Amino acid sequence: MSVRTTDLIRPVMRAVCAMAACAAVLALAVRPALAGGPSPQTLVAVSDEWAPRIMAGPDGSAEGICPMVLRQVAEDLGLGVEFGFMPKPRRQMAFRRGEINVVPCVSPMWEELLSDVAVHSEPFMMSTEVVLMSAGAKGVFRSVRDFAGLRVGTIGGYVYHDGFDEAFETGLLRREDAYTLPQNLQKLRAGRIDAMIVDDYEAAYWMHEAGWSEGDVRVAYVFTDPAPITVMLHASLREFLPKVNASLARMRSNGTLRALFAEYGPRKLAAHLTR
Repeated sequence: MSVRTTDLIRPVMRAVCAMAACAAVLALAVRPALAGGPSPQTLVAVSDEWAPRIMAGPDGSAEGICPMVLRQVAEDLGLGVEFGFMPKPRRQMAFRRGEINVVPCVSPMWEELLSDVAVHSEPFMMSTEVVLMSAGAKGVFRSVRDFAGLRVGTIGGYVYHDGFDEAFETGLLRREDAYTLPQNLQKLRAGRIDAMIVDDYEAAYWMHEAGWSEGDVRVAYVFTDPAPITVMLHASLREFLPKVNASLARMRSNGTLRALFAEYGPRKLAAHLTR
């Protein structure tokens, strides 16, 4: 199947422009609170984009499963909520300083640097990471060593388990950072990287946006342990954690979470389920 490069560039540019607009709004909202941190009546929720879980809409507002979940949590707690987007390294620094008090969609496995200033809700969804290669790629890949010498597309600031981070550090693999996942998909299609690590749900979303099919790629490897996805609160909000968990439990039992997954899915790479 032939896909024009603009098929993927257009949604990327929309997302980048929306993120810039949203970041400007957030800067205005947060700047007065920098000295003392966010208001105790307001959740300042910041993330990098992770479609379809969290993404910037055309007007820069946060859309996706996680913003909808957090809006309901905030309503249940009687709190306001403001959203914004930052790359992970900047977001982590701002969270540690207390300028941000919520990350709406993250795994404790990826945030060990903040473990002393963060508390996590009960998981409300899971993330399965896979290694994608071009459909014609040959070989059997049972462990990280089977990818030796390859250029692997990653996202700057992200950590990767199953020995991949160690393989990058030792030079067994070449880490090729990008800012967004669509950039890596385009690089994979152009042959500028040999493989890429990605959450299968996000990959399926962007492939659908670009008009690709699963036949255009190969799921070469599935990571061992799915990552639990939680709401991460700053430790200063620890007292709210039981109420956050109660709100998530209600959404699970009354079908709200199921409805959100259906609204923003059900696109998910199915190939690894039948390997």
